[in-house]
Amino acid sequence: MIKVLLVDDEPLVRRGIRSIMPLSDFGMEWAGEASTAEEALKALDAGGIDLVLTDISMPGMDGLAFIRKMQTDHPSVRSVVITCHQDFDYLQQALRLGAVDYIVKTQLDDDSVYDLLGRISRHVERHAEAEQAELDPSIRKRLAERWSSLHWVAREELYETLSADTLRVFDAASWKELLTYCTKGEWQRFCPLLAPEIDRVGTQLGTLHSIPELLEWVELFRDAAMHRLCLTMYSEQVIASIMQALDLLRGVEDGRWSQSDICKQVGMSVSYFSKCFKEIVGVSFVYYVQEMNLRHAQLLLEATNLPIYEVADKSGFSDEKYFGKIFRTKLGCSPSEYRLQSRSKR
Repeated sequence: MIKVLLVDDEPLVRRGIRSIMPLSDFGMEWAGEASTAEEALKALDAGGIDLVLTDISMPGMDGLAFIRKMQTDHPSVRSVVITCHQDFDYLQQALRLGAVDYIVKTQLDDDSVYDLLGRISRHVERHAEAEQAELDPSIRKRLAERWSSLHWVAREELYETLSADTLRVFDAASWKELLTYCTKGEWQRFCPLLAPEIDRVGTQLGTLHSIPELLEWVELFRDAAMHRLCLTMYSEQVIASIMQALDLLRGVEDGRWSQSDICKQVGMSVSYFSKCFKEIVGVSFVYYVQEMNLRHAQLLLEATNLPIYEVADKSGFSDEKYFGKIFRTKLGCSPSEYRLQSRSKR
């Protein structure tokens, strides 16, 4: 059961809130109440509290300061704001400090209470799953890989599944960090054609702090990306097939996918695939694979002591001399020089 502490300086308000909220229907129960933030902090120090419903305007420490203190001293405890009026700026401060939702005292009725408790219950469950995911880093790693791909932009079912899985594991701060990382390079490398859209929407991420804001941002980016891809005049099905091809390429670390192999996987002829790929992705298939293989070679040179010929082979280059020539042309130094330079920077 989720243990709930109610914090409000007015006894009648506390009694009214407790009487109208059917906590047991949502796996919750009252753990107590407090009339001040200072009293509530003592209850939190004693342990056993999962969620706090707190008034904003209270004598002594106000609700915002209380939430800030909770974030420092009791980061695992979730908070919900109680207010008399919907002051957007005021509520935004609370949400940015970590509050997961809010209650307007003058708008409490059966429907709004049920909706609120449903949202809170789902959030607390997601938070618990996120803490479990911290114990299993592979869960977050897999989700990060799925977001780094843009296959979800072209397939609604992938996007819905990915969003649902993310909300069960990530909180707002960690999801924002992941999306920011994607906009800094991962998405542009995945589909160079979308670079303008990625740059434009990426600047907006810094002002976002809550899950609803991030969901809206992702939706806006997805719409903008699909609009740009559709300007190529190819059907959504063809665009999705090319995104699938990019996903397949990303899933192979040693560069062993040939163009004919990819075409068989996505059900397209080689000639038509080449044309579609260049116009939808923004670069040719050969150029894209070469850039991808060089990035993999860089990682191997930075992280391993493999001989150069083995780095070349694992990066999709069958000829060591050709690998060295391409590497120097693209990066301005030989593979061996690059390895030395990368080690000297550590």
